[in-house]
Amino acid sequence: MSNAKNKDVELEKLIIQTNEVLKEIRDEQHNTKAIIEQNHKVNMKKFSKLLEYNEINDMINQVFEKRICSIEKLLYDVFKG
Repeated sequence: MSNAKNKDVELEKLIIQTNEVLKEIRDEQHNTKAIIEQNHKVNMKKFSKLLEYNEINDMINQVFEKRICSIEKLLYDVFKG
């Protein structure tokens, strides 16, 4: 009977250790999830800024393209006449 009691005690210790490991894993998963969510928010803000800069760059390119076209037309008119 003593042997069975020792096995029960060992089994209880293993269950306690397993529960502790599971709690650590859950806590680590929670921390990882929080970090991922925070990084996602930061990345989305960066992507938003990049899109904004890209739109500004497109507008600037359109302005320069219009200016270049008008300069080309002026040069064409000057050298044509």
